[in-house]
Amino acid sequence: MLNLQSSPCSLTMPELPEVHRAERACNVNLVGKKIVHVGSQEDNLVFCDITKKEFEKELLNKVVVDTGRRGKYFYFLFNEGPHVVMHFGMTGDIRFKDQEIFQYRRPSKDDPKDWPPRFWKFTITLVELSNSSSQNVVMAFTDKRRLARVRLVNSPLQDPPISKLGFDPLQSMPNRQTFREKILMRHCPIKALLLNQSFSAGVGNWIADETLYQSRIHPAQYTNTLSDEQIMALYDNLIYVCQTAVEANADSSLFPSSWLFHYRWGKGNKAGAFMPDGEKILFEYVGGRTTAIVPSVQILIQNASRNDSYYTNLNIRKSNRQKRITIVEILQSENSAKDSSPKRQRTS
Repeated sequence: MLNLQSSPCSLTMPELPEVHRAERACNVNLVGKKIVHVGSQEDNLVFCDITKKEFEKELLNKVVVDTGRRGKYFYFLFNEGPHVVMHFGMTGDIRFKDQEIFQYRRPSKDDPKDWPPRFWKFTITLVELSNSSSQNVVMAFTDKRRLARVRLVNSPLQDPPISKLGFDPLQSMPNRQTFREKILMRHCPIKALLLNQSFSAGVGNWIADETLYQSRIHPAQYTNTLSDEQIMALYDNLIYVCQTAVEANADSSLFPSSWLFHYRWGKGNKAGAFMPDGEKILFEYVGGRTTAIVPSVQILIQNASRNDSYYTNLNIRKSNRQKRITIVEILQSENSAKDSSPKRQRTS
């Protein structure tokens, strides 16, 4: 069995590294086993378009042949469809019976021996196909705030919601030129773009802040004003932050001591929050989220503009497209006016 809790946890909502850790634990504990019992709660918020009885019927006697992750979603592939796709939301979690509690949030007050755990939404009991005498594995999916989501789909990667996601920084990162183009064609604060799951799947609040801090970019800087040097730093650090967190198995105590992550939680302290070198951390609201910023290195450039050929050509293409749209609208308006004008009747 995989030990899910080996060290202190962070005070964070589940993002790419935390979901990756949960998915890997499920892979080790569940693959190759048959589901022999399913229990579930009736919850039409957590379970999408499926009833308790339908969910239990679809999972019973299925064999878990693989697990996977894309962005903040993870899924189980069975020997036959449909398959289950899950999202933790803000407080979703997994538990394995008789194992230490998996945590990415504050230390749990729950006793690992209590089963089923509080706020459970479904439980599955599995047996080893190749060894019927082996101990059963029991897993629970929990969610306190009911913002998690559980779905049954025919093809996890080709069906919504996963099919609507943007690139995953560790699985499908675009090349540098494509990344540059994706950044420059937008016109919004860079943090807002990073949080957009249709742009970069799996990036949440702390990953966005850490990536921007490592890149020395202010979170409120508009995407279309970023220099090529800034965009390449963003590209490298987005991969670096996600990869480093995943290699640490989402154990924040193993994150580099220089990371903003360790010092960003002091917002409520009267003395304020500071980096180890004494630089002050400010908190602003950017991209709809509370954002940690080190203003001494993350400087917001006012009235920044780009003059390179790519951005100039982009503006020309947009202008021509707008002109074409305007012409079409005029023609449609004229045709509509002609159709609605009274027709002269013929006189015999």
